[in-house]
Amino acid sequence: MRTQLAIDVMATRGLNRPQRKRRAAGTVKECIQPRALRTRALLKRATLATLNEKGFHSLRVQDVTEKAGVANGLFYRYFQDLNAAVAEVCSTFFDELVAHAEELTDYSNPYRWIYLAHREAIKSFSLNPGVLACLFGLAGDHTEFDEIWKRNVHIWNLRVGAFLRKAAGFSPAVADRMGFVLGAMTEGVIYQELIRRTEDLAKLGRRPEDIADVIATMWYRAIFLADPPFDQLRAAGRKLFTAK
Repeated sequence: MRTQLAIDVMATRGLNRPQRKRRAAGTVKECIQPRALRTRALLKRATLATLNEKGFHSLRVQDVTEKAGVANGLFYRYFQDLNAAVAEVCSTFFDELVAHAEELTDYSNPYRWIYLAHREAIKSFSLNPGVLACLFGLAGDHTEFDEIWKRNVHIWNLRVGAFLRKAAGFSPAVADRMGFVLGAMTEGVIYQELIRRTEDLAKLGRRPEDIADVIATMWYRAIFLADPPFDQLRAAGRKLFTAK
């Protein structure tokens, strides 16, 4: 899974942040050693796996350490508490989504750009229900999740704005505003599809490819005031054109 690979690469995130005095002297120095980095990455992978299995409210440090195969005490050598570990996992998750969008630099086929950007994001959310619940369902109750969501969605929407400037010729100000509105529309569809499981939307399809197709179709119409190329649409998108 790409998210787990990203965790390995980004295992050093947060090592230089101020820590509470519960840590023994020399712990920070230990954390930068290769073995410590591997242990930290292991704990992040275990946090992600158990979060997806149990959900945030049922998650315990013991669940994470059992999954990682390490002692409970070792967890607190690398993370202040469970919230900090989950927040870091969620940050890594979003970093990967933004990085994927930045790799999409071919704007010659706008529909394809929109579709690919959303397919990857929705597929990642579908494979990580625990992360999805934290970012969508718990952000209002947990400041750390709320900050992660707002910060990264802002970055994502600005990336959309860059696409709109190049693919549609919008001015920078209009492109950014349009990006924010389109992003909010996408949030609503993802929430209804993946969390609320709204049956009306389910009729269009449940797969990430279906959801991305629907979003891309509606984005294209909103941006270009025209229908996307019919031959590029999949079954879900075509349902928005035909009565079948």
